Amino acid sequence: MAFAYGTRVVHTKREIAIILQCAKGFFDKRHMKEDTTVETKRYPLAVVIPTFNRAGVLMECLQHLERQSCKDFEVVVVDDGSTDSTRDQMKSYLRDTPLAIRYLRQENHGPARARNHAISLVEAPIVLMIGDDIFVSAGLVADHLKLHLNRPEQSVAGLGLTRWSEVGQTVTPFMKWLDSDGLQFDYGSLLRGKKPDWGNFWTSNISLKTRVLKEFPFDESFPHAAMEDIELACRIETRHGLEMVFLPEALAHHFHPTTFVQACRRMVKVGESTAYFDQLWPGKRRITRNVLKRPLQSILLAFPRAVPIWVKLADWSLNLVCPNSLMRYVLSCHFEIGYDRRRQGAP
Repeated sequence: MAFAYGTRVVHTKREIAIILQCAKGFFDKRHMKEDTTVETKRYPLAVVIPTFNRAGVLMECLQHLERQSCKDFEVVVVDDGSTDSTRDQMKSYLRDTPLAIRYLRQENHGPARARNHAISLVEAPIVLMIGDDIFVSAGLVADHLKLHLNRPEQSVAGLGLTRWSEVGQTVTPFMKWLDSDGLQFDYGSLLRGKKPDWGNFWTSNISLKTRVLKEFPFDESFPHAAMEDIELACRIETRHGLEMVFLPEALAHHFHPTTFVQACRRMVKVGESTAYFDQLWPGKRRITRNVLKRPLQSILLAFPRAVPIWVKLADWSLNLVCPNSLMRYVLSCHFEIGYDRRRQGAP
């Protein structure tokens, strides 16, 4: 936390460390490689996209941005050390694109640094953050811009609706659960009328004032690409104030085929990052506890060799009914594996 005396803000040691992280990334010459088609003008909005080893999907993402009803925006793509054909495809794409686009390259440091790097260069007053696997609807940029024109307050952030893409992937019942009421997103409750808060700060489709993002950069010290966006929102709300506005009309589609086994692996990483969040913000998360779940988890975790068997059983159970208790139980166990690993200081 930082403290204000009059108009002067005094930052804590941790906030100074985050700022220094960003400064190091910005001034490192390895981060200054750039190709661009941007004209010498100031756009009202900049779309920021970190990417890593998703060349084909990134091209589709950019093609959807070409079809926006509002054309007055720029795009900043930060390549986080991709080893596939991203660089070559982007060079080819830049020769013949209608978009005002900057393509930046950095060594692999994760999406937090990639976003910080992009935002540090943006002059547009509004930043819209999406993923490289997000296919935006034609009116999405206009919907975000309209919100900020009507709500110029620095504390306002616009959260668009993200759904699975039905094109090019099979959307399973498990993926639908993750999207609507599961562990990845919670759009179902928002569509039912819940007001979003800092816990819904998902960088797949969200916009806010550039000035705020420059003052409050992403924390680059998280162990994985998970919870760093939620921590940023928590910090903004605590230090500055944050009002989340849900924009269901700002629709985007998510292309990311996900199996139950992949979700279990991700939950370990989410658990590690959540433990780190709790170290930074003790008591901040709302936790609902099941009095039976923790003892059952302890029993399962005491026999780690049995975990793959439970994963297979839970995966098979999805053929019968989804969601189900076994599925939730196994996912929560993987979360606890990661959470306990981080708390115990294991690598």
